[in-house]
Amino acid sequence: MKQGIWLLIVGALWCFGELKAENWMARLADDMYVAEVSIPGAHDAATGSGWAGLSGPIGNKFAKTQDLNMQELWDVGVRAFDLRPAMHKHYMSLNHGMVATDLRLEKVLAQMCGWLKQNPSEFIIIHLLHAGDGDKVKDDYGTRLMEVLNRKEVRSYLTDFKPHLRVGEIRGKILLLSRNSYRGGPIGGILQHWTGADNWDRQTQGRIVGARGANGRMYMQDFSATYFPRALQTKVGAIERMLDFSTTHRASNTEDIVWVMNFASAYSKVLKLFGHEISTSNGYRDNAVHTHAAFLRYFEAHPKGTTGIVLMDFAGVDKSHGYQVNGRRLVRGIIERNFR
Repeated sequence: MKQGIWLLIVGALWCFGELKAENWMARLADDMYVAEVSIPGAHDAATGSGWAGLSGPIGNKFAKTQDLNMQELWDVGVRAFDLRPAMHKHYMSLNHGMVATDLRLEKVLAQMCGWLKQNPSEFIIIHLLHAGDGDKVKDDYGTRLMEVLNRKEVRSYLTDFKPHLRVGEIRGKILLLSRNSYRGGPIGGILQHWTGADNWDRQTQGRIVGARGANGRMYMQDFSATYFPRALQTKVGAIERMLDFSTTHRASNTEDIVWVMNFASAYSKVLKLFGHEISTSNGYRDNAVHTHAAFLRYFEAHPKGTTGIVLMDFAGVDKSHGYQVNGRRLVRGIIERNFR
């Protein structure tokens, strides 16, 4: 079938509800490696769900990267969530840097378990990063995190990492991948040798370490400061270079399996305050205009091959405060690549 006709059919099916975003993973083969699934994700996923206390104006100005709340992200097909917990006396908030959202880690995990109970064909990947700047107490992060993860209603939904994890093994489960090592872990896996550089040699040195000696290769692209001159071009080039790898790599054996995280997110506008350059919500929007367009152009030119996990800003919406971010188109485009 010619590519243009296929796109028209897929678009029509989406419009008429024949392709259900809430259970799109049901169509994946059980024996498919999870590392070979194209998964749409939301960067700082909690920021579309409101802000704690009186921090709304600050959050909306500087820290907002999503317009949809968690339920809405799930409904449009997002299956990877970037969560950043900070410690309070009696709970862990989900933050973007110092700014706390209105969500708590324990409640979001319970919500995810509910989704999976109702949709057992699906699975969730969590990218977890301690938002230490937002801590309000000086407790041990690992101890607090393990208290949440070991809750009975959550623990049974968490699965261990292994490089050759297959879709059939992870259906109905959450794979939690943490950028921080923590006492008592890992539950899921630990992301090691992370970099935000645009240097390919550094981007390809990552590892995921799980329980009982599990250890796999990880490539990541997380270049985020696109407000410098020509930095947007650098970001787009880094995205395309990672796509060149992920769309063509085929594992001939389990040792060849490579997990990929390709971040669309970054900020191309900043506000200078007291000698500091601070990211802004419109900076995330402006960046998304360019990076999402780059993904979509690449998909048109290269219609087959996996993207890995793509974490984006303003997932599930095509317009945000006057910016043509095309986040809905990108989520759909990533999902559709699994079925070509």
